[in-house]
Amino acid sequence: MFNYLVFTVASIVKVRETRVTGLLSNILIGLSMFMLPYPLAYIPTAVLDGLFLYMAVTALNGNQMFERITLLFMEQAAYPPNHYIRRVPQRNIHKFTGLQVIQLLVMCSFGFAPYAYMKMMFPVLLLLLLPVRHKIVPRFIEAKYLAALDGQHQ
Repeated sequence: MFNYLVFTVASIVKVRETRVTGLLSNILIGLSMFMLPYPLAYIPTAVLDGLFLYMAVTALNGNQMFERITLLFMEQAAYPPNHYIRRVPQRNIHKFTGLQVIQLLVMCSFGFAPYAYMKMMFPVLLLLLLPVRHKIVPRFIEAKYLAALDGQHQ
């Protein structure tokens, strides 16, 4: 007798939206600002730091830049089958990520600078990101690859 393996294909029946819990927790955190300074004075700073750190780490899930940074430490065979990774050469992905990291470091260095005159330049630098993206970055990466990396053609 032949023993046949039977494979069943799972199909998605229903998608349950789970953004409501995140929205409610953020609303409650925002409402806690109205309770200043009395109830928040009893909450240790380490608890608040942990809360904001947790919110920051959970926000990294699904962030395309963070996912591309993790690609720097992976072998190419282990890359996830995302659409833009299949259409863009590895070198261009890493160039684009490097340019974005440089821009982020410049923004953070001015935003967190101890000098007030450097902090005043932050909005100007923020506006300069647009011409950098549209005039300078296309000199390093072809337009068809930029369109895939930007997620315009999903």
